[in-house]
Amino acid sequence: MNNPNVVLANYYFDLNLISDDYDDNKFVNCAFANNVNYLVTNDRHFNILKKIEFPKINVINIEKFIDILISKI
Repeated sequence: MNNPNVVLANYYFDLNLISDDYDDNKFVNCAFANNVNYLVTNDRHFNILKKIEFPKINVINIEKFIDILISKI
């Protein structure tokens, strides 16, 4: 990979926190394994993560993420 904004992440967790769309769990597992600050998505299936205390994964939509980026300029 030559793009500096992309990082290959291997995960070794299978938390199975999203039951409505099992395929979405790979993103949750990767976010957890890499201790991310935010998981950015507009997919409603990820809203379940807002109700789970552990592991705490901050889910925000794209608009909120853009606001955060603009505030850092």
